Amino acid sequence: MGGILSSVRTKRASRLAACTAIVLSAGMLLAGPASADTNPAGPHVAAKPAKKFTQPSLQIPKRKSAYAATTGVASKPRFDLDKDGRSDLLVREPDDSLRLEVGGTVPNPTVANSYGSFKDLIEPGDIDGDTNPELLVLSATGKLSLYTGLSATHYTDSAGKDQLSVNSGSLSWSSNGWNAYNKLFSPGDVTGDGKTDLLARTPSGDLYLYPGTGSVTGSPYGDRIKVGSGWGIYDQLVGASDMDADGNADVVARTPGGDLFFYPGSGNAAAPLKDRVKIGSGWGIYNQILGMDDTTGYGDIVARDAAGTLWFYAPNGTGGLGARSQMGTGWSAVTLANTGGNPTFGKGDLMALDGQGSLYYYWVKGDGTLADRQLISDVGGWSGANIGFASSLRSDDRYGTLLELGGGHLFVGGRDMGAGWDAFNGIAGVGDLTGEGNGDLLARGNNGHMYLYPGNGQATGFYNRVDLGAGWNGFNKLIGAGDVNGDGVADLLARDGNGHLFMYPGKSTPGFGNRIDLGGGWNGYNKLATPGDMTGDGRADVIGVDSSGKAWRYDANGTGSFKERASLGAGWNTYNGIY
Repeated sequence: MGGILSSVRTKRASRLAACTAIVLSAGMLLAGPASADTNPAGPHVAAKPAKKFTQPSLQIPKRKSAYAATTGVASKPRFDLDKDGRSDLLVREPDDSLRLEVGGTVPNPTVANSYGSFKDLIEPGDIDGDTNPELLVLSATGKLSLYTGLSATHYTDSAGKDQLSVNSGSLSWSSNGWNAYNKLFSPGDVTGDGKTDLLARTPSGDLYLYPGTGSVTGSPYGDRIKVGSGWGIYDQLVGASDMDADGNADVVARTPGGDLFFYPGSGNAAAPLKDRVKIGSGWGIYNQILGMDDTTGYGDIVARDAAGTLWFYAPNGTGGLGARSQMGTGWSAVTLANTGGNPTFGKGDLMALDGQGSLYYYWVKGDGTLADRQLISDVGGWSGANIGFASSLRSDDRYGTLLELGGGHLFVGGRDMGAGWDAFNGIAGVGDLTGEGNGDLLARGNNGHMYLYPGNGQATGFYNRVDLGAGWNGFNKLIGAGDVNGDGVADLLARDGNGHLFMYPGKSTPGFGNRIDLGGGWNGYNKLATPGDMTGDGRADVIGVDSSGKAWRYDANGTGSFKERASLGAGWNTYNGIY
């Protein structure tokens, strides 16, 4: 495999403990007093919610070949499927469909999803030199797969209109173990050998280079080379292609504070990046940054703001950027390929149960707001139900899973997982805590011990539990659904009786790092939940509902705490719980 990480999953000696009790929920699910001998009540039924949204607009700038002519060096577009000389945008829509955006008046076609439920899409460019771009697909469990043969063909339909047909390619190579990294990105060729390379960052901030081999049938990358440490200070890492017209690919990096830095490629595999140069500030207004070439002859930068507007930045040929121009609107709800933030996998949804027992569903729109609620049960059909809403219990499904406790039994998506739940007084779930890519469960015993139950990735059972220690009975709320502190690993939030909220950072191995006190006053909220990433930056956010029924959103700031709260409106006291 040329140094590519192979599967690092350790075989467990014990079988799945499918009937051992633990459950994952974004709002703490309280284990009731039901006896394990009680016959389980049948699970309630909820309709699968639909996600409706308006297609975004896009106008890709036309290529300005004069820029390249001044230097004789042109940055080739890395993802130009229709061969018009400009990069195209590959987009995942809220309903999980894929669409190719080419700009202009051509309808943007749906792309057949041959890739499954993925965590990230990376556009490495043309690896084997056949003029067609390849695509890297990262799964939740850390499998990296290479697809070749992607293309888009223009044709004229019966009405005389220009249309586009897309070939999504075929699998040519895959490798496991890439969940050791929280970010993979491909700037192009940074080593100067003409082959496209891959960069990978660990949660601890170490950056590695995987030099390209030029192969799409064998391993496309060679043995890794450590580039350096301290790269965890950046919340956006962008493969920017060649911004300074020296023939080497470059990297752009942003801090959570909004400072933007340019790392020129050196053409030397032993030290592929030169010293950084600050090229901007105030970039914290953007939730995602990506490289999009070629419209100017150099590697271009596109940034999405909180409202979902895309902005285009043309480089000046020396590593800096010119004035921005608007490129499109309505992009907040979609997931763009090749972005600079840490990829996420897990829920981006909220469930709410009202006083009549009716269940409602909200999905996050990526701009800090929630889509209009949808009734997904019979009116009053969930009266008295004790529910939770899981994050990424299935490694092949990035959406939340509805959970229910009834008669001492746990139902996961309607499946009876067994009895014995009176052994626990609080259950929460935050995503993957073991580094294997599967959603895991946390359960607090009546003895105050916290137990971790590693998920099997299929929502059908759990591996043997791990005792994480005692002293957890001091908390009255346990929540979480993803990464709060920006290292790409799921974290736990816990509120104590004094109203202080603590973050327990995940480590990708069972257990937590040293807790961080996020401050007091959180007992002012009678409901707390984590719907995942509400603002499109890849970090998990929190919703709190106060006694007056007003809901407030707390955005994770990427350094382990939250920004100033923002209002989500009133009327939330109609709900008995949010999850």
